Amino acid sequence: MVSTPKRLLLVEDDAHDARFVMRAFAQVDETIDLVLAADADDAISRLARTHFDYVLLDIKMPGSDGIELLRRIRRGQATVLIPVIVLTSSSNPTDVLHCYRAGANAYVAKPASVAGYRHFAEAFVRFWIENTILPPGMTTRR
Repeated sequence: MVSTPKRLLLVEDDAHDARFVMRAFAQVDETIDLVLAADADDAISRLARTHFDYVLLDIKMPGSDGIELLRRIRRGQATVLIPVIVLTSSSNPTDVLHCYRAGANAYVAKPASVAGYRHFAEAFVRFWIENTILPPGMTTRR
């Protein structure tokens, strides 16, 4: 079975962290189309114009934070079912709870090393792309 390339929206305001994530995914699976949004407004705009299969979301951002963005994603008819994985530097139990209550599918602390980012990308691909069955219609491009 030939799989369709996946489009992943990375919502990350820190350029260094974004570069680490993008490099790790490029090394692990070159078919993933990873698109960067630097803040919540940019992410909402991109989600309105383009189909994404997954969202990787930092919660600590200026302006609208990631938790509010997650709530907005879950309220949107076209985005309600997109898997949202929180990838953030916070391991605060309150942040974890707020994210799951807002509709996060998973919560992951950012790795402390470049090798850690690669390990995260490998695990993401293995679980979310190779093994997870998404609801019907989720792989249809708009």
